[in-house]
Amino acid sequence: MLRFMTPGCGAIRPGHLGADDNWMRGLDEATYFMEAWRCDLATGIFQLGQQTTALLGISAPSCGVIDLVRAYDRKDRPTVLNILEQASASSSSFCFTAMVHVPTLKAQLFCIGRSALGTPGGEDLLQGVFAFPRERVMLCV
Repeated sequence: MLRFMTPGCGAIRPGHLGADDNWMRGLDEATYFMEAWRCDLATGIFQLGQQTTALLGISAPSCGVIDLVRAYDRKDRPTVLNILEQASASSSSFCFTAMVHVPTLKAQLFCIGRSALGTPGGEDLLQGVFAFPRERVMLCV
């Protein structure tokens, strides 16, 4: 289990690549299933990997924030929404964890990401990885 968080907790720091790099070091690919995601802030559409989409019980890899957080435990949703809102307001690194309760999975989800605002290409986005404990993913899917 990652040492930095319990379900319903999160952290956000000013945009600095080192913050999410440090959090990523806590993820061991042998222990955690990880898949990249991104969100175009102009549209608010999240692009999830196919396995994450299936694990969260979402019908399509492209979804809105409500579709995404609907899979999370109700008590974790305010923390997640607050962190995503802060990250969309200024370039930052962030992480959070939430319990996922859907028919295909009951496990702790970890998210490590960053926001890039005002990029030279004019694209504002959130991007990162979702991580699930492999033993729980194998047991529940």
